[in-house]
Amino acid sequence: MAAHAASCIRRSHPEGTLVWAVEERCSAVVDAERLVTQRAVYPRERWKRGAWTPKVWGEQLRFYSGLRRFRFDIGLDLQGHSKTAICLRLSGAKRRLAVRATDGFARRLNPVLSNFEGSTHTVERQLFALRTMGRFQGGSSPIMPALTAERIEVRKQIGSEPYVVIAVGAGQPWKAYPRDQWGDVAEGLRQSGQRVVFIGGPGESAPEVDSSIDLVDRLDLALTMAVLAESDLVLAADTGAGHLAAAYGNRVVSIFGPTDPAVFRPYTERGIVLKEGEETRLVSPDLVLRAAHTLLNSDGATISH
Repeated sequence: MAAHAASCIRRSHPEGTLVWAVEERCSAVVDAERLVTQRAVYPRERWKRGAWTPKVWGEQLRFYSGLRRFRFDIGLDLQGHSKTAICLRLSGAKRRLAVRATDGFARRLNPVLSNFEGSTHTVERQLFALRTMGRFQGGSSPIMPALTAERIEVRKQIGSEPYVVIAVGAGQPWKAYPRDQWGDVAEGLRQSGQRVVFIGGPGESAPEVDSSIDLVDRLDLALTMAVLAESDLVLAADTGAGHLAAAYGNRVVSIFGPTDPAVFRPYTERGIVLKEGEETRLVSPDLVLRAAHTLLNSDGATISH
């Protein structure tokens, strides 16, 4: 979702210096050819393993302070956690702003955007914060990596026929859609003539469905993005796969539980959000299938949420 604000910066100032501090495992999402001048990649997982040790603290401080060499005019914290607040504070930016602050420590380090309450979508909040910092009038459609080589590799693995992606997991267990219900959805898609490709991460597994393609925990992030970008439709819980599909302009069905879709849904008009209470399991497979077929039959038309 942060790619919208970054893309607005790039289009508003094509010759400007734009640096994105991003953790290692997510760095493939950030386009280094057309969007950013540089990705400042930090090893968050390694830092977490050594948390509170002098060695790790020293490495973090050197990394954050090293950003001062860019002599930033503006710095934005689009996440609002302590780790990103420290990064922004030490970056040396002449003007700083955090879109939000999730804890008291983060609130003390940088100015925080005010006058935003309730169900404002994250992307809109970030764009508003950006535009309080200056004239940023460029378009905000996300500039994403082209993935030319990865798309070719995906088509070698999957074939040239159309397919639907089901992302079986989620970043948090309480956001995930039950595996057996994904199986019912996949079976319904198969019976209607759709090819189904399952994706997911470590510790996740695909339901057993005839003729489906199981790529769960078999792809790196760039290849996963290519699978999503090349698909006809993506089905996902409240997780990154839906946001990536939307960023590539793809159709997406999103299943939400306790979180607020008005704030966190994939930012697209080619999507349908399903929510039936505070648990994802309350969204029936039949409802998911109806939404999937609505989008598959839409011929690219805009779908309202």
